[in-house]
Amino acid sequence: MPAPTPLKFSNAGDTQPVRTLLVDNYDSYTLNLLQLLVQQLPEGASVLDSIVVIRNDQYSWATVRDCILPHIDSVVISPGPGNPERKADFGVCGDLIHNARMAGMPLLGVCLGHQGIAAAFGGQVQQCAVPVHGQTSPVELAKDDNSIDGEPGLFDKVPDLFRVVRYHSLAVSEGPGEFPAELQVLARATGTVRALDPETGRMSEVESREIMALRHRTQPLFGVQFHPESICSEHGAQIIQNFGAISRHFKQPRAKLALPGDVAALSLLAQDNRMWRHDIRLSSGAAHGLRLVYEAVDLSEHTGADMSGDLFAHLYGDDSAPIWLDSANNSGMSVMASAQTPGSITVRYKVHDRRVTVVRLTGDNSSESIEQELDEDAATFWTWMQGIVDRTQIVGSSINNARLGFQCGWIGYFGYEMKHAEKVLGRAPSPTTMALDPDQRDNEDRLPDAQLTFVDRCVVIDHKHVPPQAYVLALVAESDGYSSPAWINTLGFRRHDEAADWISHQADSIRSWMCHHCPSTATTLTCKSRIMSMKPDLSRAEYVDAIARAKQWIAQGESYEVCLTTQFRLSLDHHSAAIRSARDMYLLYANMRKRNPAPYGALLWLGDIGAGIASCSPERFLRTYHNKEKSERWVEMKPIKGTCRRMPRPTDVEELAEWERDDEQRAFQLQNDVKERAENLMIVDLIRHDLNWIAHHANVKVPSLMAIESYASVHQMVTTVQAQLRASVGDVGALAHCFPPGSMTGAPKLRTVRLLEELESTDGRGVYSGCLGYFSAHGQADWSVVIRTAIVDHGGARLSVGAGGALTILSDPSSEWAEYCLVSVNM
Repeated sequence: MPAPTPLKFSNAGDTQPVRTLLVDNYDSYTLNLLQLLVQQLPEGASVLDSIVVIRNDQYSWATVRDCILPHIDSVVISPGPGNPERKADFGVCGDLIHNARMAGMPLLGVCLGHQGIAAAFGGQVQQCAVPVHGQTSPVELAKDDNSIDGEPGLFDKVPDLFRVVRYHSLAVSEGPGEFPAELQVLARATGTVRALDPETGRMSEVESREIMALRHRTQPLFGVQFHPESICSEHGAQIIQNFGAISRHFKQPRAKLALPGDVAALSLLAQDNRMWRHDIRLSSGAAHGLRLVYEAVDLSEHTGADMSGDLFAHLYGDDSAPIWLDSANNSGMSVMASAQTPGSITVRYKVHDRRVTVVRLTGDNSSESIEQELDEDAATFWTWMQGIVDRTQIVGSSINNARLGFQCGWIGYFGYEMKHAEKVLGRAPSPTTMALDPDQRDNEDRLPDAQLTFVDRCVVIDHKHVPPQAYVLALVAESDGYSSPAWINTLGFRRHDEAADWISHQADSIRSWMCHHCPSTATTLTCKSRIMSMKPDLSRAEYVDAIARAKQWIAQGESYEVCLTTQFRLSLDHHSAAIRSARDMYLLYANMRKRNPAPYGALLWLGDIGAGIASCSPERFLRTYHNKEKSERWVEMKPIKGTCRRMPRPTDVEELAEWERDDEQRAFQLQNDVKERAENLMIVDLIRHDLNWIAHHANVKVPSLMAIESYASVHQMVTTVQAQLRASVGDVGALAHCFPPGSMTGAPKLRTVRLLEELESTDGRGVYSGCLGYFSAHGQADWSVVIRTAIVDHGGARLSVGAGGALTILSDPSSEWAEYCLVSVNM
């Protein structure tokens, strides 16, 4: 079929926004392209009025062709896993490419989209000799002029040689008869990339000359193999701006600037807004009004080395349902509370039956509970929980201290299996959820998939205040109205004088403790000598085989990075050390925090089901907070990828200088290691994508990239990612959009999670790899990633510790097993 005659341009001075269809191939970087597209919109233009985002199989081709495309000026096809020649991986994208060729509609394909353009015109897409994921690579533009009849060029204002980020295992072939005559090469890779020799396990530099960009010779169809949207790609914004200029060049004049409402409603962005509609009630309007009362206690008289640990032992060491969020390295804030107070409640959820259990602990490890099944109006437990958090907010003022992120509210965890519970953004629950063995699904010995306790009174330590301060906090119910569900009306103190009495008693107890305290004397559990006998669910041979399978999938383009884990388990009954009480759990955590004091430590004991969590996590998952003027809400994530061991600090002064040089060298090598940087970058770009779902005007920032943070036993590479939240997004919604943590899955997230289900234990990860933290009653949240964590279940008879690592095409199986063991041993 001859190529149609190219359209003539007539819109050089047009300032109307370009209406763009962005097609997501179930990738974890798609919305980073959205961010670049939004940056090209004229000032004041609405994202929803200008850009439609759909999944590649969300609508039939007939619906896309007849209902969406007549209102669109250009198309962008995202990256994604798989092969463009498979309909299941590419959906309607092949039809879009052929339609764009016939209609002369500007189209840009990125990575998989780029390969799809070549395949649509008869080109060959094949496996790369050296797959490249997360590495930067130089790209050299072809010398030929790539513009047609004076149209803007895709690489205008871009130098002839620049560096880009690549995530691909497949590439368009340039062999004889394999590259379509209708297409033209615009750029090729040059230089070398890092590759692993599977025989020796050593890294080497290998030449790379794959096609990095192409276009149709007569129509405005363009493809780039690299990822212009990556945080480390050069000139990505300029390339997208150039595509915008090309689109405007061919755009037809329209009477209305905005997309028709029925077309905009088809976008995932609009559907997500409807699903998470949320009214922020921080000052008034909550159905169950709660007022905060408090007293600050100066802790300057404390003379011990472990103030937080000593105070917890004094206040809650004998509590039967303790809650402790522990900044064990004194870097932030610590929270101490009990789940067993008259004004508290605990909510539990199990994915398989969508049933919520509301529990009130009544003492002696007993409880009263009511069960309810989520109704059809509650799309997921996440949206149901958002509604509960909305109705349990503080009325009136909170404490004006930015460091005091928790001022009563909800504390708990979301386990990794909550990945099955979400339908966020059209993602259906995994079929694995319903395929679980009935005996396994109904196993009451396992922890709930999610649990949150409403804390109506607590003690919070501000470690950063000089001198440190303890805040004794309580909530008083002030609403005379009725809130649904009915149990919400029981939260908090009934009367102000009751709250004042409790606060006064706790404050006096803290002052008395400072005058007479003795350091806590937590002893070692009798099973300590046998902890090293814990058995992994996957043996070394099985783990290495799983690595090989994961790398094979990566080589086939099914994933870019796979975070493989397994669990070490120990039957405590066999070692005469079953953990049957809160005191036992406290002793376990005390030993863990002594070895690895962490910024996101935690201790929870669920006495009525004989289960507990002791965590020494160094990794923040997500926090939300207000700016100084309290006019904006922000979200921050801090993924960790890249770890190396630190040697013990010597006590001999003469050895200290040599140790410091060695320590600095270890940190330097970690920060400049190609494999470790690739792992970190892949997760950073994934997190940017997750946050772009909920960011105001798709504006995500990376203020700190791959910085080194040092802990007692390891150096770690940490990146900070921030965004201003859309007003419609609540704290639970922010967490749900980013769950499960990308640092524990790999990328693309959805495809990789399903691959992991084939590689890992059928028992699931449980709480491990999920998140633990709080939703504060004054509208903030802070959650850690559940790593370096001991889980006790089976009525206190089993101890489990999860560990694992990120796998890329550069991963060496032996080294990965060693890192896996290092993490578990150091915990």
